[in-house]
Amino acid sequence: MAPTMSFYNLRDALPQPGCVVCRLKASAVDRFLEGLLWECVNDPDTRRNIRQARGFCQEHAWRLVHGGASLGATIIMRDVLHNVLETMEGGKFQALSGLSLRRAQEALNKKQPSAATAELAAALTSHSACLACEQAATMEGVYLSTLLENLLGEDGLLAAFQASDGLCLPHLRQALAQVRDEGVFEALLSAQRAVWEQVVAHLDEIIRKSDYRFQDEARGEETGACLRAITALVGARPEEGQKKIPFPFRARGTP
Repeated sequence: MAPTMSFYNLRDALPQPGCVVCRLKASAVDRFLEGLLWECVNDPDTRRNIRQARGFCQEHAWRLVHGGASLGATIIMRDVLHNVLETMEGGKFQALSGLSLRRAQEALNKKQPSAATAELAAALTSHSACLACEQAATMEGVYLSTLLENLLGEDGLLAAFQASDGLCLPHLRQALAQVRDEGVFEALLSAQRAVWEQVVAHLDEIIRKSDYRFQDEARGEETGACLRAITALVGARPEEGQKKIPFPFRARGTP
C-alpha cells in the first residue's frame, strides 16, 4: 500500500518539538477554519450547523480570530448571536406552585438547577458539537492510526519516533486503545519510555543545580524541561503549533 499524505505529514512533523499528534491536529484545525472562512461562510448547511452548535467552543472561537477579526468571522458571529436573541425572545419564567415538591427541593438545595428557567436554559444550550472540535477529533484519529500502522517495517516511522518527543500522555492512552499487535505495543512503549525518562533526568538535573552547591554550573539540555514535562502530561498549549491564518477581508482597526 502506498504511503498516505498523513504518513508524510507525520514523518515531517516528528523532528519538531512536542507531541506530534498535538501539532498535526492543530494544523488540521487551522486548515479547516481557513477553508471555512474563505469558502463556506455563506453555505446554508454550514451556517445551520454552526447555529446549532451555538458557534464554536471557547478555544476555537478565539482561534477563528487569531489573525484578526475578518468579515467571515463577523458574519458567523452575527448569525449565531442573532439566533440566540431570537431564542431568548420566547423565554418565560415558569414559576412553580408553592406546594410543589420540586420547589421544596430547590429551597433546600441552592445548587439544584431552577425548574422555572430550565426550558430556556436548555434551548440556549448547543445542540451539536463545535465543528472545529469534530474536525480535530477526526484528524486525531487519522494520525494515531497512521502512526501505529506505519511504526514498524523497513520504511516505518519507529526511528523518527524514537528521535522525537513522542506523544503526550492523552495521545499515548488513545494510541494504546488502538494497538492490536504485540510488536507495535512493545516498540511504542519502549520508545515513549525512553523519551520520558530523558525528561525526568533533565528535571532531576534542574533540581540538582538549584542546590547552592551546584547553582553556578551552566545550564545545558535540561533547560525548559518543566515545560516539556507539562506538554508530556497534558499535551501542547492550545496555541502551540498553530499559525496565523490569512483570514479574508480582515476588518479595519482589528488586532
